[in-house]
This record gives sequence, structure tokens and C-alpha cells, in this order.
Amino acid sequence: IVCLSRLAQDESCALVGTILIIVDLVTFLGNTIVFICPALEKRLRTVTYMFILSLATADLLVACLVMPFSIIYEVTGIWLFGRLFCKVWISFDVMFCTASIVTLCFISLDRYCSVATPHHYPKRMTRRRCILMTLAIWVYSSMISFLPVMQGWNEIPGVDFDAERECIFVTNRTFAIVASALAFYIPFLIMCTMYFFIYRASRLKAARIMSQALDIHYHPKSKRQNSLQLENKATRTMSIIISVFVLCWLPYFVFNVYIAVCGAEPNNNAIHLVFKIITWFGYCNSTINPMLYAFLNHDFQRALKKIIVCHRWGAQVDIGGDMVSIVTFSKTVQDQELSPKSITVANSNVKPKVTQ
Repeated sequence: IVCLSRLAQDESCALVGTILIIVDLVTFLGNTIVFICPALEKRLRTVTYMFILSLATADLLVACLVMPFSIIYEVTGIWLFGRLFCKVWISFDVMFCTASIVTLCFISLDRYCSVATPHHYPKRMTRRRCILMTLAIWVYSSMISFLPVMQGWNEIPGVDFDAERECIFVTNRTFAIVASALAFYIPFLIMCTMYFFIYRASRLKAARIMSQALDIHYHPKSKRQNSLQLENKATRTMSIIISVFVLCWLPYFVFNVYIAVCGAEPNNNAIHLVFKIITWFGYCNSTINPMLYAFLNHDFQRALKKIIVCHRWGAQVDIGGDMVSIVTFSKTVQDQELSPKSITVANSNVKPKVTQ
């Protein structure tokens, strides 16, 4: 019976290890492609894409410096790297995940600026300013990770673990609340606010286009359908972005604050298991981010074709999407508003007044 139990446990560990390794490899591959594509597609060499690269950097570092040690820890059940590296690993975990979350927040701010003030956007979002904002993200992330963890500000007096076999992120009440607010809750509120304003601005633009189309009687039905289609796609994209972010990270930060406030023991096996599962839910956000923020971009899709498809097959392959990014939507709506063709056709339908 003992042997069968041990065999079942080994098979379970092997299965879990295999799944986690696949997640790690997909995360590494997806975020690596994000770095390669600008070299193949000049249209991706924009200021906005710098935020995507910052996001990919954070997620790639999660795949390289956080996930592998977590996989070894999960499969073996023993921390093999000592107490000092345990603190370093936890600091890496907090820093890279925070950088990823805060970058998502800055992407929402960037997209709001591009939708709300498209004419002033190029002057406001310069390359220099974007670089400074990216540096601020990483400095901010390091300040709430390495500094408090290495100084032991997160620890609870009298609560410890076996450093030779375990590596547990113990957090006191103050640290759990403050760090969770700075790393997740505040960026999350900013993201929701920005995407709400983006949605509202997009609806106003779409409504204005439909109103203009009806006034000049220029294909009102098709114009209305196109505007509604763009609006629906943008709304669907925003819903998916927010939903994925919430599903991946909200359980971790809610549970983290809960066990700190309620005084639950970190060494409790049930709590430890739940914490591991929801931590990997958070890691999976780094796996999904390239698909949401890069793969849905049409310029990125063109670069991706050059990587995975031969040129002779390129014309036959359509990596279309049911969704478009918010930036694509705002650009399309803006183009429809300012298109010379539409203005010319509209003017041609207006009959000149004849003076007798």
C-alpha cells in the first residue's frame, strides 16, 4: 500500500511538473516572439510598442527566473537553494509580477491618451517620455520588492519556517495590505477607470460617425453597421483584457490580504496548497499577456507570418481575428472621421444651390 501510494504521488508530481514546464515554455516562447517581431516589421517600432516590450521583459523574466525555481520546488517538495536565495527568488517574484501589472496599467493610460486626444498624442507621448515612464515602472517595482523583502519588513515576529527545506513568503498585516495596494489594487482601479473612459470615448466617436453618415445620406446602413461592429470588437477586447487580469491576479491578492488580516498560519498545509495554486494563476497572466497585447495587433500578425510561414504561402494564410486592439479601433474610427474619400463623396451628394 505504501509503495502504491508513493507511485501515485510520483505520477501526480510528474504530471504537475509536466504541465508547469509547458506553461513556462509557452510563456518564454510567446514573450520572446514579442521581442523578435519589431526587427521584422518596421511598423512595430513605435513609442506605444515600448510598453509592450516592457511588459514582455517582465513576463520573460518571470519565465526565466521565477517559474523554473517554483517548478523545482513544487516537484521535489524541498527548497534546494538556501535561505539567502529564497529571499532573492521571492524578491524576483514580487518585482517582475509587479512590473508586469504596473505596465498593464501604463498601457491602459497610453491607450486612453491615444483615444481621447489623438491629435496631441504624438507630442505628449514622445520616445524620451516613454523611456522615463518605463524606467519609473521598474524602479517602482524594485522599491516594493527587493527593499522590503531583503530588509525583512514582511516577516512576522516569532513565525519562521525550515529554511533548509522550505521557502515561504511570510507577510505581516501591514506589509500585505500596503504591498497589495501598491502592486495590484491601485493599478487595477486605474486600469478599470481608463478602459471605461476608452469605451465611453469610443462610443461617442462611433455615434458621431453614424450621425454624420445619416445627415449626408452616404451609405447610412453600412456605415452604421461598420461603426457598431468596431464598437463591439473594441468592447469585447476590453472585456477580455479586464476579465483575464482579474481571474489571474485577484484571487492571489485577496487571499494574501485575507490570511494576513485573519492571522492564518502560513505553515498550514491547506493554506499552503491554495496559495501555490493561485500563485500559478498569477504566473499564467505572463503567459496570456503576449496573446492579448501583441498577437491581436495586425502589424504583429504580419511579422508573425514572416516567422512561421514561408513567403510562398504567406498570401494564402490569414491570421485574422475576431477582435482588434483598442488602438486599432481608435485609429480606424479616427480615419473614418477624417478620410478625404468620405469627405469628397459626402460633398458630391450635396446639391449646389442655384441662384437665379
